[in-house]
Order: sequence, then C-alpha cells, then structure tokens
Amino acid sequence: MADTNDNRGAQPRVELSIPEQTAAPADSFLLSSREVKQWTEQLPVANVGETARQVYKTLTSFNRMQIPTLVRAEVIELFREPVRYINTNITKHYLNVGFPLSPKAQKAALLATELCNEIAISYKILFLEQVLGDEHNFNQKLVIVAAQRALQYMKQRMFHNLLVYRNYQKGLWREAHYLYAWASQNHVHQIGVKDNSKFIWKKKSVQSIEDVYKGMLLIATTSPFRLTQSHLRRVHDKLPEWGKLTEVGSISDLDNHSAGIFYLNLWSDEPPQKSISPAQSNDSRFRAFDLNGILAEARREYEEAEWESPAHLDHDHQHLSRSLLKSLIRGWNKSLERKFARNTLQHELFAIVGLSNLLRLLEKNIEEAAEEQTVNKQEKQDAENTPSRLTWNDSVFSTLAIASPVNSLGGDSLFTDSTNLASTLLGTSVDADPQNMFDKLARDPNAAFSVLTYNESVEGYCLGWKESYPMKVRVGDILGIRSPNNPDEYSVAVARWLKDADEKQLYIGIQVLASSCSPITITPGTRASSNPQNQYRCLLMSGGGIENERRGILTNTRAFELNTTMTMVTEFGEHQIKLTKWVESNNNFIHYYFSYVEEQQPKATNAKSGDDFQDLWHDL
Repeated sequence: MADTNDNRGAQPRVELSIPEQTAAPADSFLLSSREVKQWTEQLPVANVGETARQVYKTLTSFNRMQIPTLVRAEVIELFREPVRYINTNITKHYLNVGFPLSPKAQKAALLATELCNEIAISYKILFLEQVLGDEHNFNQKLVIVAAQRALQYMKQRMFHNLLVYRNYQKGLWREAHYLYAWASQNHVHQIGVKDNSKFIWKKKSVQSIEDVYKGMLLIATTSPFRLTQSHLRRVHDKLPEWGKLTEVGSISDLDNHSAGIFYLNLWSDEPPQKSISPAQSNDSRFRAFDLNGILAEARREYEEAEWESPAHLDHDHQHLSRSLLKSLIRGWNKSLERKFARNTLQHELFAIVGLSNLLRLLEKNIEEAAEEQTVNKQEKQDAENTPSRLTWNDSVFSTLAIASPVNSLGGDSLFTDSTNLASTLLGTSVDADPQNMFDKLARDPNAAFSVLTYNESVEGYCLGWKESYPMKVRVGDILGIRSPNNPDEYSVAVARWLKDADEKQLYIGIQVLASSCSPITITPGTRASSNPQNQYRCLLMSGGGIENERRGILTNTRAFELNTTMTMVTEFGEHQIKLTKWVESNNNFIHYYFSYVEEQQPKATNAKSGDDFQDLWHDL
C-alpha cells in the first residue's frame, strides 16, 4: 500500500543491487585495460557459442573483483561491443518462433538478459563508488556516464525479457526509478552521454539519463505482453523519436486530466500506472509521465498508415501499421480493463492453432461426414438387397475380419503390413518393422489436442499452454476451440496476450471472436470461378461475441477491397456479398465484416407459367 504522507525533501534509500567483491588476483588480466583489449580482439567470433561462454564467465568474474575505479571504467567499455555482437546473434533462437520456447531458446533468452545484467552491474558499481565514496575523488562526468549506461543496459535487459513474455525482473523498476530520481535531484538528468560506438551511424548518438529512462517507461506503457515480437521491436526502434515527445514532471504541472497521462512511484518497484488515488497525487514520490505528444503524432500517423496483412508485410520499421497504432492509441488513452469478470474454472477444451490448420480440419470433417453419409446410404441399400438366408460358400470368408488380440479397435490391421501370415503369427522375423503396424493409431500432428483452462469470462479464456503440446502459439494467432461435449462445432478465438509462468508452461489469454465457423471460398466478382487461382479459402464466422449481429470472415491469403461484390461459396451454395469493414489484421489473418447483396427482383417475362424452358431464356 502506498504511503499517503507528504514526503517532500525525503530521499529514497540507495537500493542498487551488486554482488559481493573480493580482492582480484595479482596476475589477472582484468587489471589492465590494454590486456583486456587484446583479449577481446582474439575472441573466436566465428564461434558465437564459445565467444558467449568466454565473455559471460569473464564478466561475472570481473564484477566480483575489487578493481580500481578508472580501470573498471575503461575495461567495461571494452565489453560492450562483444555483448552487442553476442546478443544480436543469439536472438534468432527466440525471435519469430512459437511458444513455449524450446530449452535451447530459453537458455539463449536467459543468456541475453544476463549479459545485459552483468554490464549494468559494472556501471552500478562505478556509480556507487562515486556516490558513496570519498568526496575528494568524486568524478561528476564518470558518475553521469555510469548512471546512464546502467539504465541503458537495464532497459536492454528488460527488452529481451519482454521479447519472451517474461515479467519484469524483481528490483528492475526500483533501481531505474532511483537512478532517475538521483539524476533529477542533482539536475544532471538531461546531460547527454555519447554512445562511443565504432559504428558510423551511432557516432552522433547522444542520450541523457532522462532519455533512456523515458524509453523504459514507454515500453511499459505499450502493454508489451499484448504485442507480437515484431511489433515490440518496431516500438523499440521508435523510442528515440518518441521520447522527445514525452515529459516527466510533477503531477501538479503535467496532470491536466487528459488521456495520455501515466503515473510513477519513484520509491516503488512498479512500472507506470494509468491511475492513482487523490491522496497519492499530493505525494512527492509520485511523478506524471505525459504521452500526449506521442498520442497526437500516433493519430496523425494512423491516418496515413496502411493495414498490416499476411499478403502485404510492412518491412519499413520507420512507419508503423494501422493495426499496431490502433492498439497503442487505445492503450495510451485509457487503461485496459476487463469488460467481464473472470471466473476461476478448470476444464478441458480441444484446440488447434493457425487459421490454415483450422480450415483444413473443418474441410476434413465435412469430407468425412459426406463420406459417412454415402457409406450409410450404400449400407442401407445393401441391407435391403441382402437375401434373408445366409448362403454358405467360399466367398463368405473373404468378408470376415479377424479381431487382433493386441488392437482394442478390432479389425485385421495386425496383418496388413505383413506378407507372411505364418511368420507374423509365429513371431519369426519379417521384412516389415513391427513398430509400423501401429502407425495408423498415431496422433495426427494437425489434429486438435486437449488444453486446460484456468479461468474464463464471457469473451474468452486463460489457458495453460504446456511445452508438451504438439503446437506452439504466438500473440495474434487464430485458434479453433471446441468442447469435448460438442465435437462437431468449433469456435474461433485469437491469442491476445502471452505470459511466461515458468520453464514448463506459459499462460495465454484468448478472446473468442465467434461461437461457430465453417470453411468457405471467396471469388472476386459476381460469379464463382472454377480456376483455383481465383479462389481464396476463408473462414465464415457466426454467433457469439459482443457484436454477434455482425457477420465476419477471416482470411490469411490476401487483402480484398471493401464494398466490391464477391461470390462466397459454402457447402450449401453460392451467395453474393460485400465486405463492409476492415476490423483488424496482423501477419496471420485479416478480419472483415460483410453483408449479403440483395437479390434482384425477377424480371417480368412473356413466358407461360408452364414453359419448360423458362429457366433457360436468361442464360441464352
């Protein structure tokens, strides 16, 4: 609970976590910046794994040694480029992949965060040596650089952590708030620090402590657990530009009751919050974070931006899609709250991930149902034609099946793969692999599988997604969900957020878009095309959701123009429709609303009512 007393003039305790340090060995090369530079130049950079091992072990040892201040400042700068190189190369293991991550990807993500943490620790040591050390040896330039660099690597550590949907590390925000508060109280928070990178495009990069701190705050305000990895990276690339449009200050100066205001408790371990109590607004420990400048810019960009779609991927990182901007504007305007209460309820559902997989499954079910109906009809006809008395002859035995003692499903599948019946029965060697006889019983990797709910509401569920599941999932993926009690009906859902609970399981929040669905094909124009290149597989949604009166379709093939006549082919026939609204989209799907085109009134003709050719005249 927040302290509501006025704490003007009070200062937070120094709460920067650093490991215990011992005396460095006299022969350690870490005591000389020249030897460390030679060591970094000889790293086996072609072998990223070995380079990462050497850098990580050396960094952890370095941070646990007592090193002279100026030597530490020179040496830690030499570690920045190897860490950047390693992290750039290992992120491929956990970017653009499904979740839960593989053990290798989990370790790669953990290594990236720990490398950033070790660099930050080094700069925190330098900072504390200046702030808590002898005043006669105080170096103002060094303490500002140390605070800025520490924040910079804390932000990178947070970013890599959010890329794999893990929560903020304990103590992260307390330390970030403390460094900013110290810099602000000493009026050094806006002094720029050069990057000192060897890359030409970063030579002019200058960021102050406040610039880096605002970048951390901005990432936290974007609801990162609801963003795809590509969206989060695009937001990260925009931070330097957007940070100039924000302001951190006292609540009395900035809080004008507008939408784009967040609040910070500089003595807490909490990210920015959208609301505070009236008592907290008078507490000097709280600050306001004004994003109204970004909101105005985002609204302007939204009018000029294009929708994101599977067929038109936006590779320009400088321009964000409408889909992403819409999500950001909504989150900055008001806090994202649940529309409906969630009830803790654990029960089994069956799920399949991906719009294409769901379409294939539904189409397969329709084909199997049609085949079953044909078989039943044929069996019924055969039964009607079967003689009442059984005729004993040799042909009877060709239709009998022997039940296998090891196959609970019955039938004669035990013998289908064997060319020698006697060899199979006697257990002697055969050409066929005995394990292959059960291949038909194996689970289809594209079939629906069982998942467990943790809670549910009117609009969706929170699911526990285990590493053992046959399919991975990402934010923005389409899911087909069905109840065990209703195997013929699938509802359509979309993954709205992910959160890593532990190494074995993560939580996924899904919103149900429609309670039922069916596969269809769409053809631009007023007639269905027989050319497969002009047919586009889509999913027809109906029922459920808040706007259950709206008819919707999902597609992952291409973007269609609105308000043009199209032909929709379902299992029941053809219909002419018009797409009326682009609802949402990402790299996985596009969601449209549509309406049926009104049927034209039949034209009056002079044909007689009993004319056998009445249906032909119009086509001729």
